[in-house]
Amino acid sequence: MKSWTTHRRGIYIAILICFIVGQLAGTLVIKYLFINYKLRDMYPQATMAASSIAKGKTDIIHSGQFILKAYDLDGNEISLGNEHPPNMFQVSAKQFKDVLTGYIPQVLRDHQMAITREIKGLPNDSIVVGVPIVRQGKHTGVVFLMEPSSEYQAVLNGFYLVFTVMLVVCTLCIGYFLSSYLKEMKRLEKTRRDYVANISHELKSPIASIRALTETLADRMVHDEEKKHNYYSIILSECARLQRLIQDVLDLSSMQNQQHIWEKQKLDTGKWIAYIESRYSFLAEELGIEFRIGDQARSLPPVLSNPDKITQLINILMDNAMKFVDEDGIITLEAEIRSKTIIISINDNGPGIDRESLPFIFERFYKSDQAHQGNGSGLGLSIAYEIVQGLDEEIYVNSQPGQGTTFFFTLRRA
Repeated sequence: MKSWTTHRRGIYIAILICFIVGQLAGTLVIKYLFINYKLRDMYPQATMAASSIAKGKTDIIHSGQFILKAYDLDGNEISLGNEHPPNMFQVSAKQFKDVLTGYIPQVLRDHQMAITREIKGLPNDSIVVGVPIVRQGKHTGVVFLMEPSSEYQAVLNGFYLVFTVMLVVCTLCIGYFLSSYLKEMKRLEKTRRDYVANISHELKSPIASIRALTETLADRMVHDEEKKHNYYSIILSECARLQRLIQDVLDLSSMQNQQHIWEKQKLDTGKWIAYIESRYSFLAEELGIEFRIGDQARSLPPVLSNPDKITQLINILMDNAMKFVDEDGIITLEAEIRSKTIIISINDNGPGIDRESLPFIFERFYKSDQAHQGNGSGLGLSIAYEIVQGLDEEIYVNSQPGQGTTFFFTLRRA
């Protein structure tokens, strides 16, 4: 848990770093795009002003939204008419000169310049465009065209707002998914521990029986031949139980890890139902149970499935039903035929399963008084679920305490 807490803190720090980097990157991108946009708008006017000054015309008329300044190579201001509307900005000529003349070498070197710059007295950072004044092929000065970038600041503020809101929303979403992921990891860890504990318990019980009986026989403490035979029968039964458990574990792990999708073929349901009837009628008679097959189940159309896996599925569900019915109990195999699918149901009149246990009935080693008893491995229904998933079908259960249990699964019609 401590490790997860550390990882979660690291993730939030990474989000904060991404936010800062995103803000900086977004600001630079907006600045670059905005300057280029303004350059296309302001550069022609600055070029025209520089051309007029080069021709000796200083009474230049330009849009009132711009501020126009011109300086010679020594930094002396060139007097212009209509520089900007009077009293529009409280900025002195010296303030403009102190800011702009420092850019003269850059304009002369690059032949143009476009930057954003803070100028005291102007309401926002300003877009400053500079072009050289060229007279008879020689640079004689520089013209600067400026516009307070209120639009730029508005776009930037909008970006900050949207980016911050998105960050908060995304952080909350990430936090929610992290929390859900953490809960799922805790659940899986608990499932893993329970799985190890359950399989250890299931293995320990038959091993303990085998060891106790073997030690008794090895110490020659049993002299009665019939009793020896009983001991050997119990040992054989416990070995078979161990073998079934190990095979079930291997089958289930293989199904879950490899995501099996089995090859399907057209299945003769008549032969399949006849096999089920012959197998389980005998077993039911031996246990004093009545086994019924409904009329629709006896007249099923062909289905498209894997014969081996569908037989394994039926065996699991039938064995499970037989464990939970008492003598004189009833197990019924029925079917519902639909246009594209067939729903097979196996019903028993056993004790039923309580509502709290139903959501977990297909989990490994899940145990409740109604869901797991006797000598089963506790993996049968989990294997049944994986078989149905591999066949791309559905399986579900309906049960109420005292009213029996019915398992349903689907089959595609051929």
